[in-house]
Amino acid sequence: MIHELNKRVYERVRPLFEELKWNLITSAVIEGTSPGRVYADRVKDPRTAFMCTVEGYYLAGYDNNEEFNTSLNKLIFERLFVGDTVRRDETDVAMGFHPDSWKERMPIIFQGRIPLITARRHYVCTELKVDHWNDHVPRGFQVQRIDEKLLRTPQLKIPEHVTGWMKTNWSSISDFMKKGFGFCTLHDKRIVSWSLADCVSGNACEIGIHTHEDYRRQGLATLTAAATVDHALSSGFREVGWHCDEYNIGSIGVAERVGFELERKYIQYYACGNEAHHLEETAQAHFRAKRYKEAIESYEKFFATPLEEMPKWLREILPQELGTHYFRVAYAKAAIGEDNGALKYLEKAVDNGWLYMDFLMSCEEFQSMHGTADWNRILEKIQKKLNKH
Repeated sequence: MIHELNKRVYERVRPLFEELKWNLITSAVIEGTSPGRVYADRVKDPRTAFMCTVEGYYLAGYDNNEEFNTSLNKLIFERLFVGDTVRRDETDVAMGFHPDSWKERMPIIFQGRIPLITARRHYVCTELKVDHWNDHVPRGFQVQRIDEKLLRTPQLKIPEHVTGWMKTNWSSISDFMKKGFGFCTLHDKRIVSWSLADCVSGNACEIGIHTHEDYRRQGLATLTAAATVDHALSSGFREVGWHCDEYNIGSIGVAERVGFELERKYIQYYACGNEAHHLEETAQAHFRAKRYKEAIESYEKFFATPLEEMPKWLREILPQELGTHYFRVAYAKAAIGEDNGALKYLEKAVDNGWLYMDFLMSCEEFQSMHGTADWNRILEKIQKKLNKH
């Protein structure tokens, strides 16, 4: 049996989540500073608990609870996978857990999907390493705190992601202004990099970072995050947390430059409600892990999925992403020696806007194709497209 708990009794599950409190969001939900839902096997004396937060999902307590685990599977498929979630319209589940024996229960909990295992990192910063960060702001840029005055600045272009972050993690912009904090970098009347608090609990907080793609690799993320950490540590917070995927080299680099130190590596089990989306994520996970045959198989199943079976948001971004997906298949086929298949998908990638000539020439996996008629024809096609741009 599974019961959704009333917010007034969330404290009852705190002992179960004690070993997960390094995920600060779990404490924030229990304390009511962040939106969330909590489910348990028993209302009065819970042994097993499941928490839905804006930063992920968490399992704690007694894992060999067959009735609870079966009910949780139903909850995931019938509610979470269709968007009845704390983070509005979210249809994927990334699951953290304690104890480690929960791994053995994942086939039951995710029965109907084969979950992915995502490698993650948790960093903590107690001392800023970027000395006098405000002296390094490039000419023409400004780093400012995100406050009500900034949001009311005439003609300022504010990314929807900024206000969406406030509303999602703090329930409203008003609550963010009262309980949270954040900084941004401005250029030409637009916010181009932003770092906001994800949650707070006691004298600890967690933050995230995002930079507009046109302004990356300029050090702006480091400066913006440094400003946010500086503010946090100067305002009484003892430590600042940071989570990111193991493969996210950019996020890892920013964290370490600012002064975050690796606290632990961990894993999450991850699955998507829509089967096409899950295939796409599975293909990317295999590719990152260099499981090239599995990546090819998952991608080809994804490509064969009718558009009407994909969620609307995926259909909308697919034209921009398709070239990259095709290139990954080309790369994977080249890596396992399937030159003909690699060239076929490479041409598909180019036809769909993948035009990174320098990177392509640097890939050792394609060297056996250099000089062939098909290779030269594809290079000519890339060059013609680049010339048009």
